[in-house]
Amino acid sequence: MISFVFLAVPDAGNYYQLLPYLNGSPRFLYSVLAAAGSGRTASASASFLTNEALYEPLDFSLLLTYPDTVRNIDITGAVSIYPVAVL
Repeated sequence: MISFVFLAVPDAGNYYQLLPYLNGSPRFLYSVLAAAGSGRTASASASFLTNEALYEPLDFSLLLTYPDTVRNIDITGAVSIYPVAVL
């Protein structure tokens, strides 16, 4: 199981998107979009199961995108990878 949570401060009224990549392939189904209101903060989180690490190592990465109108973005977060029992 892969789980991630991020908090960012884009400009008010803007957004950011996180797109997971597993072994070099984008996983659009697990992407998240976080919109900032007038307070400028936006949080994004997701968890999903994958069997891609069952028999070989997994290459995991996240692609961060945001609109050109965002002048600055501060982001912090965590990624956790948990083994799940296979029956």
